[in-house]
Amino acid sequence: MFDIALGIFLFLSPIITLIGNNARINGQVMALQFHQFKSLSMTNVILQSQFFQYGVIALFVIALSQKPARAFKDKWFAGFLGICAFSVLAHPKTITAFTPIFLGCLLYYIVITYARNIKPLVYAVFAVSTLNTFFAILQFFNIHWLYSSSLGRIDGLMSISSHLGAYQAIAFPICYAINPFLSVVPFIGLLLSKSFTPIIALSVGLFYFWYPQRRKIIINLALMGMIALTGMVIVMIIRNYHPAVYKFLLRVDVWKSVLKDILNHPLVGSGLGTFSRVTAMGHWQWMYNEYLAIAFYLGLPGLFCLGMFLKDKFNGAKERAIVTSCFIVLIICLCQSPMHFARMAGTIIPLFAFMEILKRKGDEQLCL
Repeated sequence: MFDIALGIFLFLSPIITLIGNNARINGQVMALQFHQFKSLSMTNVILQSQFFQYGVIALFVIALSQKPARAFKDKWFAGFLGICAFSVLAHPKTITAFTPIFLGCLLYYIVITYARNIKPLVYAVFAVSTLNTFFAILQFFNIHWLYSSSLGRIDGLMSISSHLGAYQAIAFPICYAINPFLSVVPFIGLLLSKSFTPIIALSVGLFYFWYPQRRKIIINLALMGMIALTGMVIVMIIRNYHPAVYKFLLRVDVWKSVLKDILNHPLVGSGLGTFSRVTAMGHWQWMYNEYLAIAFYLGLPGLFCLGMFLKDKFNGAKERAIVTSCFIVLIICLCQSPMHFARMAGTIIPLFAFMEILKRKGDEQLCL
């Protein structure tokens, strides 16, 4: 029962959206949004946050009716959660920002403890990737069935084109593991998103993914695909050189400002969810770098604990498709803030849990 509920959660959390123009449904949803968040949003960001929070609670309730599949042993994870709790004590006004972090940690815990059969669950990732690519193609031809893309960008069902690219890059190794031909699906969606960071992250991740099979015949085809991907990346960079460099330099300015704050509060940080910057170029709500965000919010001890947690996850990990997806996440986190959005965190957290589960099993593989 838990695996079924988790599969539904993995399928809906990235793409759930308001249903067309049904005023009654949308009105009820927005009333709940205002009651919980004291604000309204015409996008699906708050809706996805609601689904993430209530979905994790529902998964926890369902998990209580089952026997644990394995023991939970992760001291660095516990240490990170403890640092988050200490940060709230040091900055009491940030207690509201602790709720989604706690629920994210709870999701990681219950997936490791209660998930049993991983292979069927990853098909939810393929299904979401397929829907995103399908709607991205429709948007490319200016067909909008559910909602219009903002500023003419292609975003599938992810509401933001950069999130579409990030999800498709993460899904690529999983789709390839199920069947190499299925990797075409996320690849098309990734190219339509025109998001640089996920494309570069996938390029690096594929070298890691295919390197152990470099002597096999099939890898020759993989290398041809790799060369084609690299060529497309170079063409996209050349054609969009100025806007890409401009956006990167803007983020560098924000990162410099964040580094100064980290040096001012190296031990306890500035508190969860306290980042906000107003510059000549606008209002910044995210740092576009998850590692700087951890150091800013929790201080250097939080960043150290996160680093040790990631080292423990990747050390001895065996299922290369899941490991590659998680590795791609780490690269994306250098220039984006995927963990700040429920639509991305709802997939990323279970993937890291799957990596730990498969590392313990050792003999269960996704590759068919």
